[in-house]
Amino acid sequence: MSIMKTITTLAASAILITATPVFADNTTITPDKGLLEYNERYNAIAADYDMDAFVALYNANPLWVAPGKEPVAGLEVPRNTFGFLAKNKGKLTHTADHTFVSKDGSQAVLMGRYDINVESKGVKGAGTYLFVMKRNGTEWDIVVDMYNQHAQK
Repeated sequence: MSIMKTITTLAASAILITATPVFADNTTITPDKGLLEYNERYNAIAADYDMDAFVALYNANPLWVAPGKEPVAGLEVPRNTFGFLAKNKGKLTHTADHTFVSKDGSQAVLMGRYDINVESKGVKGAGTYLFVMKRNGTEWDIVVDMYNQHAQK
């Protein structure tokens, strides 16, 4: 199975599962503690402007999927985006709303909301994000970083 088909299937499954938190047998989905901790670490790295730690959250050739644009592979976009944030002392926070881990524990999806504010450049936004992740030993690597920006009210 190709990586894109696997990613698409995993993301679609996660959306279906997280959109239905209670099943017919009254089983509820419990947020994955490891992914919630990962989200907290992501926020701490962003707050510390730690470029090396930020890039280390991704695998060697992640896909960056921005609204209305073709996906871009590689670390250049995450590195440049975070570099802009750090250089201008912007704020980025993620809130984890949904988690999904495959039965074998090798893949995961982390979905939630983000807020970004780079006051010095007049950049402010909010939206949703979706990370497709792959297990790398005891850690997770982001293999797809997808987001959607919402209109500001």
